[in-house]
Amino acid sequence: MDFVNLGEKQSEARENKKRKIDLFGTDNFRSWMLYFVPGDGTDMHYHASPETFLVLEGSGTVKGIKGDERPVKKHDVLFLGAKDYYQITNTGTEPLVLFGNRSEAFGGAHILADGKDRDRAEHRASD
Repeated sequence: MDFVNLGEKQSEARENKKRKIDLFGTDNFRSWMLYFVPGDGTDMHYHASPETFLVLEGSGTVKGIKGDERPVKKHDVLFLGAKDYYQITNTGTEPLVLFGNRSEAFGGAHILADGKDRDRAEHRASD
């Protein structure tokens, strides 16, 4: 059994300018917190496993690959099925903070809109 305090993790993210803090991980599950300042967010991508996000603070938008877009705000829960392309952007004036979890270990594929795995491309570029 393990515990974290999300308020303390939010403070850590703000003070250390961290966009992502990994919280828990096993061989088939992971959870993390995202902290996006206004204007920041993710690239358009998908993952092989379903995932959820709980909006802890702030507001923003979630956009699909076909251009569909929905607003998100504090207390909203977002579900994304396996291989659902999405992009999250902080469109508000305060930090957008999300708690996410997915049924896969850390290090799973992060497939960009061009079909390439972002993490594998970054590793090749640094070799």
